[in-house]
Amino acid sequence: MSFSPSSVVASPEAYTKALLHCYKYPAQPVMGMLVGKRLNDDAGAAAQSTGSPNSTHPSLGAASGASSSVCYVSDAVPLFHTLPMTAPHPMLEVAYAHVQYASKTTGQSLLGVYIANERLMDSCISPVTKTMLEALQARMPSNTKLLVWFVSNEYLTSPPMGLAITCLTVDRCSCNKAISLPSQASVDELMTFGRWNSDTLAPEATISEEGVMESVSNALDAFAHYRITDLEDHLEDPSITYLEQPLMALMTRK
Repeated sequence: MSFSPSSVVASPEAYTKALLHCYKYPAQPVMGMLVGKRLNDDAGAAAQSTGSPNSTHPSLGAASGASSSVCYVSDAVPLFHTLPMTAPHPMLEVAYAHVQYASKTTGQSLLGVYIANERLMDSCISPVTKTMLEALQARMPSNTKLLVWFVSNEYLTSPPMGLAITCLTVDRCSCNKAISLPSQASVDELMTFGRWNSDTLAPEATISEEGVMESVSNALDAFAHYRITDLEDHLEDPSITYLEQPLMALMTRK
């Protein structure tokens, strides 16, 4: 299954958590994974794994007869912040196994990754990162493209002044071409936000950019970026949980 970034709906929590990870390590290369649902996944598992309130807004597709090119990113799992991740690498294997298992237990799937470069003005995919993306793409289901959220460090302001992520698929990531800034992204690279409707078993693009930026701003005001943890933190202290970090818990934890 192939989908374009424009057919991807992201939850505010996934977007906010990905950025919190980058805000915590603004001068280091950051990487995490994205999990969620594809509309051709098992509909029953979708209903069990999502508990969003019912909505009267029109959805992007119902489980029966919906375009299989629509997917919903429900969560972001923070992984690395020390070195640019490449493949093969034992820690990438650990991360993949952890995230894949955790997502399947909730009826979801690994959809993609989010990445941020170390340097402020660097908007290119490095050869090292490209190798990692291709290795993950090789593990995706047939005809499915790995989703890539590229975080623009220039837009990591507090409070946020605009969207900070350009949405791509792995086949559109080139080492020889800079990724478009979010404000200059094409229609196919724009972010769309919403919730999962458990009645229609489909995502609904019901949340505005302003609403998502408010989510990020509120999380920063609550110092949630200092509380979010990743796989590297877990390796240093196994008592730290990084797979399940509800945004509200990050904002209220003492």
